[in-house]
Amino acid sequence: MNNNIRTLRGRLETADVKRIVVDDGRPNHGYRVLDFRVWPKGTSGDACYAILGTQYDMPAEGDAGDNRQIAWAASGFNTGTQNMADAFSIVDPDHVVITDLYILTTTPNDDCNYLIVVEPITMTDDQAILRLIKERSQDDIRE
Repeated sequence: MNNNIRTLRGRLETADVKRIVVDDGRPNHGYRVLDFRVWPKGTSGDACYAILGTQYDMPAEGDAGDNRQIAWAASGFNTGTQNMADAFSIVDPDHVVITDLYILTTTPNDDCNYLIVVEPITMTDDQAILRLIKERSQDDIRE
């Protein structure tokens, strides 16, 4: 078992954005997201869809072409059997979070539980610069 593994968990209110990891000011320190899961609070036909990303203002729809989005997950309950159905989780394995990490749920009516598994990593200066460029979506223009 890897002793460096950390979990981040909680619940989002309906259609919410939450800041999960705050930049600690150390550019050579980051987190690799290993797993991302979401599930609804109840079992009465609830559904949950969420996006994990590096910007507060990322789009609310899943877009694998947007480097700010690094993981997507959904789940719901089959109302007839009350069993979990239609669950998926996709995590970009080549992404390291250096600055902030946000979770966004677009499910309008249902609270959404989440569990994120991360591994802290240390990078060289060159690796950190390349990760920061990727994290900012490469075409980000800041004033």
